[in-house]
Amino acid sequence: MNLPQTEFPMRANLNQREPQWLEKWAQLGVYRRSLEERAGGELFVLHDGPPYANGHIHMGTAYNKVLKDLIVKYKSMRGYVAPYVPGWDCHGQPIEHQVEKNLGPERMKTISQADLRADCREYALSFVDVQREEFKRLGVRGDWDDPYLTLKPEYEAGNVQIFKKMYLDGAIYKGAKPIHWCIRCHTALAEAEIEYSDETSESIYVAFAFTEATPWDAEGPVSVLIWTTTPWTLPANVAVTLAEDADYVGVKLADGRVLVMAEELVESVAEVAAWENHTVVGPRVKGSELSGLHYAQPVHKGVTGVVITGAHVELTTGTGAVHTAPGHGEEDYLVGRAFNLPMPMPVTDDGTFDAGGGPFQGLNVRTANPRIVEWLGEQGTLVAAAKISHSYPHCWRCKQPVIFRATEQWFVSMEATGLRTNAMRAIGDVEWIPGWSVNRMSSMVGDRPDWCISRQRAWGVPIPVFTCTKCGETVATEETFDAVIELFSTRGADAWFTMRPAEYLPADTACPRCGGGVETLAPEDDIVDVWWESGVSHTSVLDARPELHRPAE
Repeated sequence: MNLPQTEFPMRANLNQREPQWLEKWAQLGVYRRSLEERAGGELFVLHDGPPYANGHIHMGTAYNKVLKDLIVKYKSMRGYVAPYVPGWDCHGQPIEHQVEKNLGPERMKTISQADLRADCREYALSFVDVQREEFKRLGVRGDWDDPYLTLKPEYEAGNVQIFKKMYLDGAIYKGAKPIHWCIRCHTALAEAEIEYSDETSESIYVAFAFTEATPWDAEGPVSVLIWTTTPWTLPANVAVTLAEDADYVGVKLADGRVLVMAEELVESVAEVAAWENHTVVGPRVKGSELSGLHYAQPVHKGVTGVVITGAHVELTTGTGAVHTAPGHGEEDYLVGRAFNLPMPMPVTDDGTFDAGGGPFQGLNVRTANPRIVEWLGEQGTLVAAAKISHSYPHCWRCKQPVIFRATEQWFVSMEATGLRTNAMRAIGDVEWIPGWSVNRMSSMVGDRPDWCISRQRAWGVPIPVFTCTKCGETVATEETFDAVIELFSTRGADAWFTMRPAEYLPADTACPRCGGGVETLAPEDDIVDVWWESGVSHTSVLDARPELHRPAE
């Protein structure tokens, strides 16, 4: 057999040869030479979203980078000028969370915000270096000597430029509404920061006694029966919501009590509660006819709630009577606004009840659940109790269950400036492969609530507005935004936490409500969502670097 003579070794020994190839490519300056060779050609820009600088790369980040690298190299080989600028997301909860773990709880009690930010910066930059070498080891080609980093002053200033435009256009507002809240991380979370996994919860049926005449009074003491899997929200109850067109009946129990619920759910409830000798009594009444009746609030003595109606009430589970606490749920909040209901919030940042929790003050909402169930039994209002396993939202970082909690947060409106409409139109202009994938994106955007962009954390770019300490008014003008942009551009966002507003705002800055001067202004404590930060890269990177342009791939 005649075989060709070759200098190639019998074994590839890639673990030894690949580093040699990479070193040779670096010495040759292959990336820069590829741009020089294609000078004058058509520009192709692939804009890469930043990975988190909080650990070694994993299969997902490697897969992502390699696929993009293939596209950039392919375009370069086809004659395009194809620059590739990598970047890193250096702020946010993932990094701060890891730094907290490294410092330990005792050090965290005493560390200043400035020192914590310095530790986060050091940690993030260390993993920028680690990941850079790991991506280079994969053979990814790019401008590794000058990547974009979201902690650089010019990038931080870019956040304020976008915030300024959206705020002055009316797209950003501050409001109190229920949002996902992590009691471990002490911060609000956006929908994108939520993961779902199974959780075992209390499932209870509770009788709320009516305090005024009902159609069933002749049969005995009358209560409306609710079902809930969140007993800890009962201290914040202000209403019971019924289905407007559903039929409601009274169910008389062996002990003489009459419980009002949706007619078509009577037997399913009876099975769960193991009732014997229950009887449907009195008239059949539409939910709309019961609207306006009052009942005794289940936790607070002497307080009443009101019966209302809502389109969100389903007749597939429960009793058809929904316990409503506007501060603890999106649907509750919306129906509460429609009926001008109060929105009490007895739960603090760390998940414990304040005085609004009544007999449960000081308890954590998780540990309070069984105590509340026991207490309801002692009061004689607990009709049935069980455990239920269901899908429940968890924090994407610490993996702990989250709660819905109404707090003042900053939001991007999906409607005020036509954001939802414009996004849906843009989705329709895109060719989707496979074609059915457009349905998922359309559904996500079509149903997306206003975006909560504020976070109660230390490591990130602050919400660039001020509060008047005399009257509580928000102060945010074109002049204050420009001053903050200049501050961040020259000194970075760290200066927000170490300097007084009077040191960088125009001297004539004043509160529009009470006239308080610049010395009365306090900077906002919250930072922006890291998804906001990575989202502004289209301006902070593509507009800022002369070798790039937008739109980009």
